[in-house]
Amino acid sequence: MSLIKGGAASKLLRAVLLMALLGARPSSATVQVTNLTNGGSISLSNLVTSALYVQVGDKLFGNFSLNPTNVAVGELSLSALTNQVGYGFSLQLNGFDAVGFGSKDISLFFTAQVTNPFNLISGIDLSITGGVSGWGDANVAESVYTSGFGAGKIASLFVDINPGSTSPYGEGYIPFPSPQPMVWIEKDISVSGNAGQNPDDNPLGDTAAISIIDQTFAQIPEPGTMALLGVGLAGLLIVRRRK
Repeated sequence: MSLIKGGAASKLLRAVLLMALLGARPSSATVQVTNLTNGGSISLSNLVTSALYVQVGDKLFGNFSLNPTNVAVGELSLSALTNQVGYGFSLQLNGFDAVGFGSKDISLFFTAQVTNPFNLISGIDLSITGGVSGWGDANVAESVYTSGFGAGKIASLFVDINPGSTSPYGEGYIPFPSPQPMVWIEKDISVSGNAGQNPDDNPLGDTAAISIIDQTFAQIPEPGTMALLGVGLAGLLIVRRRK
């Protein structure tokens, strides 16, 4: 078998990368994509009812749905987020709290995928901002799948602000066993007053709330690694030209 040389190899590589890139994102003929930059936001109701996709940096988020479906999604908004981990979004919740014996629980479903086949998703970072008092508890439990919702579970993450906590924040990070071009995520968001844990307790003093959920996605290779790779390739080209 003869080896592929020179320009032919380069063309083949470009073709493979293009096919991977086209396969990684939905067709523009079937979905609408909204680009968000830092500071930009969109109502979650638009994403759920209109089946919109949101692009932040080189990551594409879509297939948004909520359970129960009668949640007042107009009170939730999503904004672009970029931090030291990677690209993602910040979810703002309005009035998601519980007092005394009360509780609230919703599940958010969405997909995250790459638009650049070089930058596979290697892990997720999750943080919540809120507050608790008394026996109140606020938490987010997350399941990550590779083959559709509920199929091919690859990671689980749990972040909470529990009773007795003096911090209004909770954060967690988990790497994937192997980098992925696309993941399906189920996020269970819950607050509970948990009143009744102590017979002498004042139920009105048991509260829990979540106001912000931040989610970002790590990638491999990391931007710094890509920069080093670029420098290395440039060096090889210079050496080759000199020869």
